[in-house]
Formats: sequence, structure tokens, C-alpha cells
Amino acid sequence: MKKVILASHGFQKNKNLKKHILTLLPKSLKELSAVIITTASAEWKEKNKHAILAKQVLEDMGFKKVIFLDVEFENPNELKKYDVIYINGGNPFYLLYHLKKSGSDKIITQLANKGVIIVGVSGGGVVLGPTINIVDYFDRKINTIKLKDLTGLNLSNIIIYPHYTKKMEEKIKKFEVKYRCKVRRLNDNQSIIIEK
Repeated sequence: MKKVILASHGFQKNKNLKKHILTLLPKSLKELSAVIITTASAEWKEKNKHAILAKQVLEDMGFKKVIFLDVEFENPNELKKYDVIYINGGNPFYLLYHLKKSGSDKIITQLANKGVIIVGVSGGGVVLGPTINIVDYFDRKINTIKLKDLTGLNLSNIIIYPHYTKKMEEKIKKFEVKYRCKVRRLNDNQSIIIEK
């Protein structure tokens, strides 16, 4: 059974995220380990303040091991050793490019199908859906790597818009009409749990 969490923000603003992770755990935290993918934060990687906070919170929760992994430079097969994969936010184009180039997309999909918990935060959540074209629609200029194929990992059929505020509403509605789709708007303290 797939266990996926799509979150707008990490632990700093999303007070329910810890609870959502705990509800999906198959066994005691002391027996489980987590990996944080830092790739999306192209400049900061494991020095990204949200990644550092996520590691601290996961360790404080009681995970026996929590590490950072950058699939741009490190072996994605390392992902197979962990019970929770936490995909930190940043640039969705950059992240998706390196997930696919490294083969991490296939590994994450296989692991999700085996019940590994996949947490996608902000841009990390967007790439887990069917496409990241909503990012292209709103902010094409951050596609610095000129990614053409915007197909996501398809772990969910939900397109999320993270960091939602009312001022985005009209543009999101236009996007929904243009692409004949529904967008789930997530403010910073919201996340979606998918179990299927």
C-alpha cells in the first residue's frame, strides 16, 4: 500500500506533519530510519535550514537513523535502506531533472509500492504528482536547466499548489480551466495523506 504525504511546508510551519508521519509508521520509531533528499535546494543542499530542521525533528521523534542524501551526486540505491523518504523543497525543475537522471524516480516509485513512506514538502510534493506544469505556469524563469518533460513521479494524481494564499486564486482558476484539472491548494500548515 502506498503511503504518501504531500505537504506545503516542513515542520517549522506545518504542526500536523509530525502527526501525519506517525500515523503511517508500520512499527516502533526505534526500529526505523529516514532519509532526507536535499537535491532541490541547489545552492544549499544539506545546509538548507528546512533540511536541518527536518533532520532535527525526525531525530527528536525517535528515528534510529536520519541522513541527508543528494541524488545529484550520491548513489540513489542508498534510498533502499530507509523506511521514510523525506523529499525537501526547493526548485521542482532541478529536483525532477536529477530524480530522473539518477534513476531515483524509479527507485522511489518501487519503494512507495512496497509501503515505504514518501513525504514530499513544497517542491518535493509537487514532483510526486502527475506533472509539475503548475510551476511552469506560475514561475517558468526558475526552470534554469530548461527541463522539457514536466511529467512527475505519479505517486499521486493530485496536483498541489503549495504556499497557497488568496492572491493566487484567480491564476490557479485560469490554470485549472486551461489544463482541465483540479488543483489542491495547500497553505503552509496543510498536508494531504494518501494511502492506497
